[in-house]
Amino acid sequence: MFLYVVLCFLDFVSHTNAATLSFERNKQSVDFVGFFWQITDIHYDGNYSISGVPTNMCHQSTSKLNNGTKLGIYGDFLCDSPWQLVTSAIEGMRANNAEPDFIIWTGDSIPHVNNSELDRTEVFKIIGNVTRKLAEVFPNISIFPVLGNHDPYPANQMPPGSDGYYGGILKNSHWENILDSDQQTQFNNGGYYSSYIQSNLRLLALNTNLYYQLDTLVKDMEDPAGQLAWFEKQLIDCRSKKEKAYVISHVPPGAFERLARMSWFYPQFNQQYLKIIADYSDIIIGQFYGHEHTDSFRLLIDQHDEAINTMFLSPAVTPWKSTLPGVGANNPSIRLYSYIKETGVVIDYKQYYLNLTEANSLHKADWKLEYQATEAFNIPDLSPTSLDRLSESFRDNDYMFNKYLVINTVGYDTNPQCNSTCKRNQICAIRQLNLDRYADCISGRRDTTFRPVLTTHHHHGKPDRKPVPRYMFYIIGSMAGVILLLTILFAVLCFNRGKRRRVPFKYGRFAGPIN
Repeated sequence: MFLYVVLCFLDFVSHTNAATLSFERNKQSVDFVGFFWQITDIHYDGNYSISGVPTNMCHQSTSKLNNGTKLGIYGDFLCDSPWQLVTSAIEGMRANNAEPDFIIWTGDSIPHVNNSELDRTEVFKIIGNVTRKLAEVFPNISIFPVLGNHDPYPANQMPPGSDGYYGGILKNSHWENILDSDQQTQFNNGGYYSSYIQSNLRLLALNTNLYYQLDTLVKDMEDPAGQLAWFEKQLIDCRSKKEKAYVISHVPPGAFERLARMSWFYPQFNQQYLKIIADYSDIIIGQFYGHEHTDSFRLLIDQHDEAINTMFLSPAVTPWKSTLPGVGANNPSIRLYSYIKETGVVIDYKQYYLNLTEANSLHKADWKLEYQATEAFNIPDLSPTSLDRLSESFRDNDYMFNKYLVINTVGYDTNPQCNSTCKRNQICAIRQLNLDRYADCISGRRDTTFRPVLTTHHHHGKPDRKPVPRYMFYIIGSMAGVILLLTILFAVLCFNRGKRRRVPFKYGRFAGPIN
């Protein structure tokens, strides 16, 4: 009887709490929560053809035949995005939230083709086509773009200072229509700029392609385009004005989780960049990157082994299968973040995706919710502390780690195979952005992946025992009386409730089928 009453009491409390939480969430969503989209790595290929050859980027070829097989109108996993996929992604954004507060577009609109197939004029045109489509679908929404490593010509060779390339992007790719005059002036210096999202929240759009190891133009420079000095000066100004900052860029620091020892920045730039992030981690409350095409995140760990900042890595629109060994392809994706308007703190995101196989089969692009971060990972928010605990859980919680692996490819690989070496590389990449510590982590020379578990220290011999104060007996007696009264009260409530509804347990807790 007592057990029944306890269970009934817990059920009553859970329903009350759920109703309260639902009310608070609805209140937040109306009054306090804002939304913004991230779209990245579109890699639009105007030469994609449904009659093309998959092994030749789905381009038509005179030397190879496709045996009459038609490719999908929304693309192929061996190829970059056709225009139908690009437009469907942008229209999918509108269908799932037509009035975001702003949009961040984190680079790489140019396809993965040889430099001989393009020139600078064609690069400007491709980026311009995407710019016009975004502005057409979201005419009254601020769009904040940054460049990707494929966006210059030749690819990866980002100019380390004021150059006709940046002016060409502004004019010929129509970025002068989405950036104001001050932003355009800054952008001309090296592809970076700042803007205000709201009075207390500044957006810093960086050109981290200037630190990319394939950019030979910057190899021996101390501060390409003066961006690091500019970045720190902006953050100092934020601190003096009590502002917070978002950082958006294309290439993230650290290493790639799907391929061991693959890092992006030159080592000296990686170190300098992380130092700035660490020094101003109280100012930077959100970092957003693309480039990897996979769905992941990064944590900046301080000298006290505490997570102090988070980097969100959004997956790509292009489904293209990377030429890097073992990396694979992904389903096309777009991401919608939610944040507290007053503070700018990012609290959650929804990842939307296109099942490419299904879309091609049905000739219809249905952009569906893949997952919501807090629900999928069972975390209260997206704070560094919550994501720190999540990443630590990957070591022992196979269910959660496998869920992350499926998400990592946007559901392309639904049965991922990841041995202990693969697992270590995934977790080391998330937790060790410093390249030396990352190398130690994946090599096993030093387990820097996880902080030690705290243990209770036991004294040898018998511990000293203090007598229980007399007043504690009165308190315990009073509590027992209160519990008895509550037991009787909830027994009556449960009896009345039971007469109203008798729902089988397996359907009582869940609204729908459990996957």
